[in-house]
Amino acid sequence: MKAVISVYLYYFEEIYRQIVVDYDIKLTDLCEYIIVSMNGSKIPFYSLYYNKVEYFAYKFDDDDNDIKSIFNLKLSDLNIKMGSELELDYNLDQDYYFIIKVDAIENLVNFKNEFEVLNGAGYGILDSISTNHLRNLLINKDKKNYYLKVDQINYLKMKFDINENNDKIREYIKYREELTREKRYVFNVSLDEFDKEIKRKIVMDNDLTIDTFCKKVIASMNGSLGHAYIIKRNKDYLDEEYFEDVPLYYIDLKEKQRLKVIYDFGDNWIFNVTVSKIIDGYGEENSEVISGKGYGIIDDCGGTWGLDDIFSGKNDSWGSYDINEFDLEECNRDVQMTF
Repeated sequence: MKAVISVYLYYFEEIYRQIVVDYDIKLTDLCEYIIVSMNGSKIPFYSLYYNKVEYFAYKFDDDDNDIKSIFNLKLSDLNIKMGSELELDYNLDQDYYFIIKVDAIENLVNFKNEFEVLNGAGYGILDSISTNHLRNLLINKDKKNYYLKVDQINYLKMKFDINENNDKIREYIKYREELTREKRYVFNVSLDEFDKEIKRKIVMDNDLTIDTFCKKVIASMNGSLGHAYIIKRNKDYLDEEYFEDVPLYYIDLKEKQRLKVIYDFGDNWIFNVTVSKIIDGYGEENSEVISGKGYGIIDDCGGTWGLDDIFSGKNDSWGSYDINEFDLEECNRDVQMTF
């Protein structure tokens, strides 16, 4: 059984797709393929609205009947019918909304793919700008504008091509299969801006959430997790609002890639994280500290300068600490108990 759906970018009648999909397609697959067909690339950041219920992309526990997870749900589980309408909210920073209308539910034996674009118009969206900016860009596309960025200039040259669009979907499916394959990352972690070495080597499964990854890094360094934290990749910051339920594999980490986990914006602890190795498969534990050096941080002591005063004996109000003290078993217990 197939569903024929029309997808429109809200406020943009000139950007749409008509698509045939399996009636039993996973909702995560449906949403992500639609986003890709519309030129979106920030895949994890979306939610689906249907019948007054908001569905988020990943598994979580919540007793609120108006908020659910689409994890492991299929399109057929929503009991849609011809005329049903859904809304896919994507990239909330830029306010993109896709309206999904069910045109038909039929036994279309000629279509073998679980998702295929039949026709469409408009190249799609541009992740780097907002809905309003995109509208202005398209309205003024025939006027000379010397202030447009390269990605905006290139966008205006692009046209919808059904073969390219379907090829893009197939390429994404292969990419995601590799992305989500069971892997373990070996991370080298060190305390930034500190003269003496405080470091850890940690192995983590790639299906942990980005939030859990940050917590385990902080816990391995003796942080109590009593303060806010963020992660920085290249020049981009991902804050807690976005990464709480998003799996770590969506960062698409490569060997030698560097990250920063920043904890407690007052003391400003910065942990440098480098991917030293990627291993196939999962381990018995979803995380494990392999080795380490140095005691770690002391919460609320004033950052690295305060930590240095404590370890050097200049400040004895915190008690006596040995910077060289490190207990691998205790560190592992703290990390493995952190979720």
